Amino acid sequence: MNPPAVSNPSSSPDTDASAREGQSKPANSGDLTSSSLTNSSEVRLSRSRQTWTGAGSAAGFVLRYLPPMRRLLIDVMGSESDADRALAILISHLVKAGYSGHAKGRLRDFLILGLRSAAKARATEIESKAKKAGESVSSRELDLDSAKTESREWLSYWRDGLMQRAWRALEREQHRERTRTQTVESAKIDEVASAESEEPANDLVHDVLRMVTNHSGESSEVIAGRIAELAERSVSAAEVKRQLPIARSLFAQLLADEISLTLEDADAAAIQVEIGNLGLQKAFSGLQVKA
Repeated sequence: MNPPAVSNPSSSPDTDASAREGQSKPANSGDLTSSSLTNSSEVRLSRSRQTWTGAGSAAGFVLRYLPPMRRLLIDVMGSESDADRALAILISHLVKAGYSGHAKGRLRDFLILGLRSAAKARATEIESKAKKAGESVSSRELDLDSAKTESREWLSYWRDGLMQRAWRALEREQHRERTRTQTVESAKIDEVASAESEEPANDLVHDVLRMVTNHSGESSEVIAGRIAELAERSVSAAEVKRQLPIARSLFAQLLADEISLTLEDADAAAIQVEIGNLGLQKAFSGLQVKA
């Protein structure tokens, strides 16, 4: 799944991953990107102190970020198969040695060093196998310029990876809400459950934000029709407008939570800086961002 600002996971590194999310348009009855998003919504930047440096399993935690790592290694190695082998080398090292005392700073900086080492190890492995087979082999050319801490490619892939994880988390939230709603509706004989069932369900948050992102400019009625096909139930324009600001706020919170995991000192100021470094400010546009 992709972020609100990216409708295709293979988007160009030049794409601003949050640009579409923050675009504004003149308010009108069918506009879902302006007046309907001005609700007072709050995002807490540092609501958790859990970070990558405290992960019990280095390899297990790093597996969360395989997509951006693989994309970069394909650039470096020039081959998907070699990129996959380099990834296997890196994960194997993390299984055996963990962070090896280098669990400091930003996770993306730690990983870029590991990716460079893994790419070199794979190149050496290829040369060694060729020599053992009696084949002539030249030194493998690696595009290590793209494997730098602040390279445009790496920042773009990393940003997309974080946003994709936030999308998946939002989808899980939608699934949980749907399950809760269905459970409540099936227990109407219970007075408490019956009362709870009268509360509006927020069971479209992922689909609403996805559709508005991918089909910006369409009226709320058209968006409602698209969502109804996914939800397999009737969906009104009013329901779309009600759940959209909730979806935006929830997505921004999930994104902030994901970013905090990748920092050693995940206080509000550090998270704000990282949001700026990755060009993700527009994902928080119109929201009350607090420490």
